[in-house]
Amino acid sequence: MRRGLAGLLMCAAAALFCAGGARAEDLSPQAQAAKDSLQALMNEKATWHGPTSAPKPVTGKRVAVIACCQAAEGSSRPANAIAEAGKLLGWTVDIFDGKGDPAEQSKAFNAAIDAKYDAIALDFVDTPVVADAVKRALDAKIQLITLGDMKNTPDTIPDVSHDYVGTGRAIANYMIWKSNGKINAFLLKNTDLYEIEHGQYLGTNEVLSDPSKCPDCKMTVKPWTFAVIDTQPAALAAAAVQADPSTNWVWCFDACMSRVSRSLKAAGLGENVRGAGFDCNGENNQLIRDGVIQVVCACDPREWEGYALIDNLNRMFNGQPAVAQNIPIRLFDKDNINQLTDYEFNHGWQGDYDFKTAYKKLWGLM
Repeated sequence: MRRGLAGLLMCAAAALFCAGGARAEDLSPQAQAAKDSLQALMNEKATWHGPTSAPKPVTGKRVAVIACCQAAEGSSRPANAIAEAGKLLGWTVDIFDGKGDPAEQSKAFNAAIDAKYDAIALDFVDTPVVADAVKRALDAKIQLITLGDMKNTPDTIPDVSHDYVGTGRAIANYMIWKSNGKINAFLLKNTDLYEIEHGQYLGTNEVLSDPSKCPDCKMTVKPWTFAVIDTQPAALAAAAVQADPSTNWVWCFDACMSRVSRSLKAAGLGENVRGAGFDCNGENNQLIRDGVIQVVCACDPREWEGYALIDNLNRMFNGQPAVAQNIPIRLFDKDNINQLTDYEFNHGWQGDYDFKTAYKKLWGLM
């Protein structure tokens, strides 16, 4: 009798264990390789690989920040950090809200040009989208720099970015690992931002479409725009899950994922679906901790990038070229999200390093 009870308990424990995903010994070679590729991003804290010297800060500069959308944490976090860092150098920094609308972004950009700022920083505003204003600013000899654009037109405009393609690959490998390579993914690809299509999406698609890495992966891709972020991504995801109940992953970045996760949960459509996202803003971290659809996010320290932009802008004011800032990335799920401090959980990962002190020392402020 005891032996029978013990056997039942062992079976129950095994069943509970397996409910969370395949056991390590049951992983396919591809899933094991995907898991192995993520260990550093999930378990090792980032370190400083930024510049080791900087020119003396210039003084009295006026800088305008054209933010993609201040209502979105992914945009407001770096914009606010740019303002904070610039003020440390004694600069006047003003933020213009592009409201997620290319017309508003162009309007704000042109207003900054008319106001004769010394420099203009584009925060997730792609240069081709505001091409006329870019030309006006360059003709007026205003210093231009971007954050999160990856590639600018013209390419002489420097950019501060992390490895967007790398985060896309990491998310794909996580999906392969946790589903043991059995993936039917619904990807919501935003068409407004270059770094989505040529960064996050490129990295994920590169891995999931490779038969050697995921022979049983299936993807459906749907485009959407910022203008309909409050309605379309969630509606598209719900329709996809209803049309194909075998859909087991939905993919998109922070603000999109939070809307999709809550909508699917409210509609009772999330039983077999997991959310894979980016940026690890406070709302996304809470979804992961609470188990509300989203289970993972790949992220960068947005405030660090804001300080890095100011560092490069100061170099430009000194007649020097911008330098590689080597922004780190990490991956968080329910197993390591408690490594975040309370502040990071609510406001986003800060990079595992006191980057503010590092930049202050570079600038001779400490």
